[in-house]
Amino acid sequence: MIDTMGIIIASDINIPPLTDFRSASALPIAGGYRIIDFVLSGMANAGIKNVGVATKANYSSLMDHIKSGSPWDLKRKKRGLNILPPNIGNKNYFETIRGDLDILYGIKEYIRRSQETYVILSLGNSIYNIDFKKVVKAHIKNQADVTIIYKEMKDVEQKQLSRYTLLEVDEESKVTDIEVRPYYPKTNNASMDLFVMEKALLESIIDECYAKGNHNFIKDAIAKKMEGLRVFGYEHEGYTDKIDSMKSYYDNNMAFLSHDVRDEMLHSLPVYTKNRDLPPSKYGENAKVQNSYIADGCVIDGTVINSVISGKVHIKKGAMVKNCIIMQGATVGENVCIEYVVMDKEVEISDGKKIIGQESYPLPVSKGSII
Repeated sequence: MIDTMGIIIASDINIPPLTDFRSASALPIAGGYRIIDFVLSGMANAGIKNVGVATKANYSSLMDHIKSGSPWDLKRKKRGLNILPPNIGNKNYFETIRGDLDILYGIKEYIRRSQETYVILSLGNSIYNIDFKKVVKAHIKNQADVTIIYKEMKDVEQKQLSRYTLLEVDEESKVTDIEVRPYYPKTNNASMDLFVMEKALLESIIDECYAKGNHNFIKDAIAKKMEGLRVFGYEHEGYTDKIDSMKSYYDNNMAFLSHDVRDEMLHSLPVYTKNRDLPPSKYGENAKVQNSYIADGCVIDGTVINSVISGKVHIKKGAMVKNCIIMQGATVGENVCIEYVVMDKEVEISDGKKIIGQESYPLPVSKGSII
């Protein structure tokens, strides 16, 4: 796919304390990955050679993870991966960022210099494994101005549907109405915040909306201009979800304990990430592991049940870890009992402690905490 570029707006969704010092797009997921790995890998698998990652704040962790783009074959002399931090040359820039259109305006020179005809624009904080070649092919076939990728959320209750932008789509896949986080949803077609359009149209939208003081891409650039644009939907039938809260972050990590989800999300098309060169995990004579996802570099000498464990985690003798997410470099002491806990990086829990959260609201522990 030589004639398509990618633009990813790193999410500024607030999930405290996990996003106090990192972008939500850089949150660890499935033990050894970050959320941004999925969209970056999708673009790489489609042969996209020009990708820009635009940020607003808390971007150091994200930049450290993606760096030159080598894991996604985007380390190139020309085009490749472009990290686009806030326009710090403009002293008033931070004061003017009210939405994704303002971020796009801040990177308009990068967009202008890019030579591709089409652009895939990612605005959300979702995970998915999708073939972007098929999406662009459908966009061209439909002679669409804008194509929005969506998922029919068949088994999602009405209250949860209000988290999404919802699309009404006719039999020809044309979008007839857009509802942004409606209180009473009329449909269950949830936008994945992924858009395909011509680069020239995106440039026109950015300039026009910025001149009018508009800030929200979906509300101001798409929903208000429905009558003048050919907007089509492209249905994604695989697994996807938006990560916008502690509960959704927890649930989506736990989803990877399902063999079917792991197989689809990690192997239907390859997902790439930063290589940490860790040794295989070690299991002591007291270790008991059941239905858990454990990354490399761990030392397990306790009991782990229904949990997702990142690299370099040490779970000591007599510890019980159940229904938890533990990030890189954490230590769980002897005879500790933790359940429904989301533990950030480099946390240390002293011997004998007990921490119990709830399935409806997993208990987060801040990075570097000592308990």
